[in-house]
Amino acid sequence: MSHEYPVKWTDQSGTEVGISDTDDQERQQNPYDSSSDDYQYNDKSGPSSRKKLCLVGICLLVIVGAVVGVSVGILSTREEKNASKYGGSGAVGDPGNYGGDTPIAQYAGAPTMSPGPTPSNAYEIADIIDSVARFGGSEFNDPNSYQYRARQWVLTQDFPVPDGSSLSTEQQAIQLYALACIYYSTYAVRSAWTDFQYGKDVAIPGWFSSRGWLGSAVDVCNWYGLTCNEEGRIQKIELDTNGLTGFLPPETAYLHESLNTIDLYNNLLHNKGDEGNSFLGELTNLEYLFIGSTSFEYDGVPTVLGRLTKLQELDFSYTLYFGALNGDTFASLSNLKYLVMDGNAYNSSLPEQLIQLPELEYLYSGFSFLEGDLEFIPRMPKIFELWIDDNPGIAGTLPTTIGQSSTLVSLSVTNCNLSGPIPSELGQLTDMVQMWLYDNSLTGTIPSELGHLIKMKTLNLQMNQLVGEMPANICGRRRPFGRLEELEADCDGEIICDETCCTCCGEQCIDL
Repeated sequence: MSHEYPVKWTDQSGTEVGISDTDDQERQQNPYDSSSDDYQYNDKSGPSSRKKLCLVGICLLVIVGAVVGVSVGILSTREEKNASKYGGSGAVGDPGNYGGDTPIAQYAGAPTMSPGPTPSNAYEIADIIDSVARFGGSEFNDPNSYQYRARQWVLTQDFPVPDGSSLSTEQQAIQLYALACIYYSTYAVRSAWTDFQYGKDVAIPGWFSSRGWLGSAVDVCNWYGLTCNEEGRIQKIELDTNGLTGFLPPETAYLHESLNTIDLYNNLLHNKGDEGNSFLGELTNLEYLFIGSTSFEYDGVPTVLGRLTKLQELDFSYTLYFGALNGDTFASLSNLKYLVMDGNAYNSSLPEQLIQLPELEYLYSGFSFLEGDLEFIPRMPKIFELWIDDNPGIAGTLPTTIGQSSTLVSLSVTNCNLSGPIPSELGQLTDMVQMWLYDNSLTGTIPSELGHLIKMKTLNLQMNQLVGEMPANICGRRRPFGRLEELEADCDGEIICDETCCTCCGEQCIDL
């Protein structure tokens, strides 16, 4: 019976915002106010006095008119500059696709903007966002870009946000802008990639759950998939299997100081090349990164992942990471315990830097065009579970030194190109619980030393060229006298093993 790959082991339309200049206009008091005690005049009723007063009044009107005209001109000029700077009718440029396919300007299911007028400090907030713009502000020229839409949403919020956090206004604004960028770049975004997957005539759905997103900034820590730390900073983004499209934006890196978990497993995201992957190297506090079953694309595995020295768990399985494995990517990942890299095409052997990672316990690299032999296994200091199935490029024999891998509890090397005998030294792995070696070209007899593995629950040896009788001490490990629940071999051919011992015989045991 085939084994299943384990679940990972741990456990809008943005309405354009106008910005008021009311606070910048100065009110001028008329120095010729007749109600003022400081203004004294003689009440002359003759024609000469009235003529003088008339002339004085005309002069005053001219002066006041000139002042007003200059003020209006200054304010008009400022409005034109700010309209261009803050997303008005300025020049339209390329918003950038940052490694994904260029999105077609189609968004669906956009949340309702928070009600209320534009805050009086919107200029200050816009300047904060502009100061960290990754592309010099050119990304705000296009009103259809996700960055423009994200900034416009942020400018509807009142700052400082009364969310109970200890964050400054600047920190709040940048955090909200990063999250809004994630939303607008991944929510119902039609692209050439989605057209390829779904077809051009299919409406692109939004996230399966977007509860809270881009509603009230006060509740940001309660938005779906987000977890904050005690300071109110985003610590975890967990949006796995949530219908994300488009691409994860580089603005995610603004969260690098606090972000320790990203889980985007099983979403239709397409981040391509250096532009779509390099920013991952900025997230240096990440401990958990799961981008498996997405369409992150790169020639090999991005070396920038090697900067994430705090990583404990990493999954980039079934992405589009195709190309030889570079040892430098793994050399500094000294805290890595769990690595899933199935389903890509590496066409290379495992690099020594990966093999010798001091804390690596779980390695899954099935169906990934690995090459080489199994001599590396004893050099893995803490390996607990090693599954490298469906790699015909893995050849040679099971090394006799495998008996030195005392930490190994679960081994699966099926549908590869192994040959030669099963070494008796496997019997030294007294903690072994499950072992799959079916669909290879192993020869000789089944060593009786495997009967020493008293904790063994699963032993699958079918579809090989083994001969002889199943050792009695292995059969003696079958339940109810032992722990062995599943014992499969070629008992429909060259292996003698009756139904009281073997639970299944031959190719029929494999779920194709």
